[in-house]
Amino acid sequence: MPCAALADMSCPKVLRLLIPLAVIFLFVYLSSMKLPDPALHECIKDGKPCAQVENEVIPKEEVKQVEVPGSLRDGASYLQVVETSLKNCKGKNFQIGKMLQSFHSCVTKDQEVLLDVYLEAWRELIKFMDSMGTVFTFISHETVTKINILQSYLNGENGRSYRTVRSMIKYELENDVVNFKELPPNRVPSGCRTLLRMHRALKWLEVFLYNVGTRPSQDKTSEMCAEAYHKTLAHYHSWFIRQVAEVAFLALPPLEEMYKLVCVRDHAEARVVLLTTVDAIVKVYNLTQELYLENQMLDLP
Repeated sequence: MPCAALADMSCPKVLRLLIPLAVIFLFVYLSSMKLPDPALHECIKDGKPCAQVENEVIPKEEVKQVEVPGSLRDGASYLQVVETSLKNCKGKNFQIGKMLQSFHSCVTKDQEVLLDVYLEAWRELIKFMDSMGTVFTFISHETVTKINILQSYLNGENGRSYRTVRSMIKYELENDVVNFKELPPNRVPSGCRTLLRMHRALKWLEVFLYNVGTRPSQDKTSEMCAEAYHKTLAHYHSWFIRQVAEVAFLALPPLEEMYKLVCVRDHAEARVVLLTTVDAIVKVYNLTQELYLENQMLDLP
């Protein structure tokens, strides 16, 4: 509808109304149906597989070569970042230092991913998503359900077999828990299938945090999030879902609010905190990706 045709309402007012409505519509739509869940290493274009989606590893030097004034200086260690973040975020519901600690602690010295700590990291990540508003509600809502499924396996009689991602995969494959065909409607999803969905969503959030930490401070968070979405999940959604998502991203808070959310003063400090966090997430993601690839489980229905 052209702006001239709007009676007493200005274009900005109309946009402020349309954006929340679009976000709510997206949430309702996604809650009423199951989105396609193809693996992130494949996409479809014109009915055929297209080029591989980027699953690049963020180089470690990106985290080290950072110049930050004040408490977070160039070469700040993981422990320094955690300590400063916990201090600056004290009393807040979301504390990025806790999320960083959890993702870092996921990985053992033997390069195993501890499932209970992984779930704790996701609980902190959900607080981050909820702090950004309704745009991420549909992700956090689905993720809580998946966390509960995995937690029930951990608390069950075979909980010891779910200690790590590797042991979970081994146990479920040996005991025919994993369904490589369509999931029966009355059956609880396997731990492997459930974790795979969270693993895919983690890639989107990883790229988004990387964008916020590396892009110029004048860029918009909506653009950063949209770019991350295009690199990861957009390949697997219908044209309609992609269009609604594009509108929904416009409701993201500005970069200044994002800095407050992660308890930093400016882009320089955000770069250190976010890239340290991304580095921890990437390690968990890559180890999980390797295990699923090794066991040919990236396409579980």
